[in-house]
Amino acid sequence: MVKFSVIIPVRQINDFLVENISYLRKLKYSDFEVLIIVDEEEKYDFGGDSRFSVIPSGSVSPGDKRNLGAKKSRGEILVFLDDDAYPGRAWLKKAERIFSKKYIYALGAPAVTPKDSGFLEKVSGRMLESPLVSGFTNYRHMPKKRRLVDDYPSVNLFVKKDAFVKVGGFDTNFWPGEDTKLCLDLVSTFNRKFLYDPKPVVYHHRRDVFLPYLKQISRYGRHRGQFAKIFPETSRIFSYFVPLIFVLFLFFGLILSFIHPIAQGIFKKVMSLYLFLIVFESTRVMFKDKSIKAGLYFAAGVFLTHITYGVNFLIGLVKKPKLVLRKVDKTSGKYIGG
Repeated sequence: MVKFSVIIPVRQINDFLVENISYLRKLKYSDFEVLIIVDEEEKYDFGGDSRFSVIPSGSVSPGDKRNLGAKKSRGEILVFLDDDAYPGRAWLKKAERIFSKKYIYALGAPAVTPKDSGFLEKVSGRMLESPLVSGFTNYRHMPKKRRLVDDYPSVNLFVKKDAFVKVGGFDTNFWPGEDTKLCLDLVSTFNRKFLYDPKPVVYHHRRDVFLPYLKQISRYGRHRGQFAKIFPETSRIFSYFVPLIFVLFLFFGLILSFIHPIAQGIFKKVMSLYLFLIVFESTRVMFKDKSIKAGLYFAAGVFLTHITYGVNFLIGLVKKPKLVLRKVDKTSGKYIGG
């Protein structure tokens, strides 16, 4: 039996983490440990379960916390999991079967929206599942067919410890994006992509639309813009530039449409196609969730996502984003904002 080390970085223990712990204790797999890396020393009653530990790290980045967890770990395979994501019962058992193939050095698996999510969270999840928002990477948010990948988020990412050590762990100069840099280092070192498999699913809480979700999207856009400039191998991909192209087209196209009739015709045709795609996808969501309101929120959310990501992608291209940790409510442990 393979030993897994589940590493969860968090500012402090919160309700999401408590839920996560309850699911981890129900896993149909015994040989694992869970290392919860917090800012300051905290006590938590794990009911005598010695597989769980809480390790203080100080107020450092998630990458620093994950590196500390890896250093303290005793497992053969490191599992990077977010505090607001929880696994299905067969999560590690399914992963063990995949890692029985000795050539596999890393594995990414989907993080899907919990079925009991509230309305605002569910709409956020529908957007991430849609190709209009996630493009060719929507397999990260819903189970899709097996494939090889070269970039994967650390919400549900498995890496053999010897491979992690070989590449030097997470680059702590980045957040978010430290997982993209880790994957780039792994692929460069092993000279091949790694596996995505839909079976070891976790359930990942989404940010509520609109403001918390859009704050998260702004961070992603800014760092992807920076990575497109410095890491072309994984980030200088056309689909990442599409929201920026849309924002520029919207701004300059609208101006030119008042100046020249040909520009006006092109602008109207492109915007008509864009509107058709949003209406088509929002109608699909409306029927899937049996809610007109869900369809309307989805349509507005997609448009706002494109604008927010596009603008922040441009900012990231021009200026290096600052590493600013998410603020947390000291009383409840909940994150403030997005």
